[in-house]
Amino acid sequence: MPSVNVGTLPPQVQQRYNSKILSTPERNTIHNLFSTPVRIEDMQGNIDRQSRYEALDRFPVPVDNTQTNPPSQLLNRVDIDCRVRNYSTYIVITKDVLLTNEDPILNSAAARLGQATRETEDILQRDNLESSAALVNCVAGGNGDLPTQISVDDTDDIVALLQDNDGDFITNMIEATDKIGTSSIGDSYAAMCTTRMIPSLNKMDDFIRKFRYPNVKDTLTSEWGGINNIRFFVSSQGSVTPNASLLGNDVANIFITAKEGYKVATRDSGDGRYIYLPPGYNNDPCKLRATVATNFYQGQCIDQDLWVQKLRATGLRAI
Repeated sequence: MPSVNVGTLPPQVQQRYNSKILSTPERNTIHNLFSTPVRIEDMQGNIDRQSRYEALDRFPVPVDNTQTNPPSQLLNRVDIDCRVRNYSTYIVITKDVLLTNEDPILNSAAARLGQATRETEDILQRDNLESSAALVNCVAGGNGDLPTQISVDDTDDIVALLQDNDGDFITNMIEATDKIGTSSIGDSYAAMCTTRMIPSLNKMDDFIRKFRYPNVKDTLTSEWGGINNIRFFVSSQGSVTPNASLLGNDVANIFITAKEGYKVATRDSGDGRYIYLPPGYNNDPCKLRATVATNFYQGQCIDQDLWVQKLRATGLRAI
């Protein structure tokens, strides 16, 4: 008697179409979380200029008995320019797809364009910080590389550096409670890094995972934890420089910022938009294709070099 197995069944029997769309991986967008937002009014150019007056020298010497005027000082102003640019992309969808596809294809296109927009905004800021922030190497780890893996001594050095530069903390202290297994978190700067740093962060002495905070209601999903006065936020598109260490290993660029260290500039009417044009537009006389597009305006720059540090570390998870 002939046997019947799955391989002999007709295609209509072997497969079942599930109308539920699978999730698309979405990256954490962390690099604009701590930027100072600035908006440029429409028809007011495409460059945002902000100025800072430099601090004056202190004058601890008293005026002498003859009442001689002391030397005068100059009031210096520094101008910081941030140019806003337009970024766009689109998808072409043929009429046949719209007529035959069971998926809500336009809804899916809108979701993916929105994701691409947010991740592009994040990459632009990441690349700005990567190219402009002051560089500090980890040196207190024990792996014999340069930079070394991250350690508590390296993070404390960054905290001391930002404090020496009079950088304000971004988040306030989370006070201890009587909950079991929790620990307080001090006033903190923010650190943004690649998810490949997670094993190194977990190995640091006294590193506190987010679930051990006394109060987690004000945390973000991208936050991994904190140590002393730095809280770490991770993303799969965090900054990594391949083969850049002394021994040829990948190097993580960890951006640690104080309050108002850097900014993101946008236009009043330049937020990310979804644009749908039905068949018949764009030199389409036979109405054969539709387009869905997105565009946004953004500029980014560091406002105060002393308040944004790029801590370089090895010891990343291999890929």
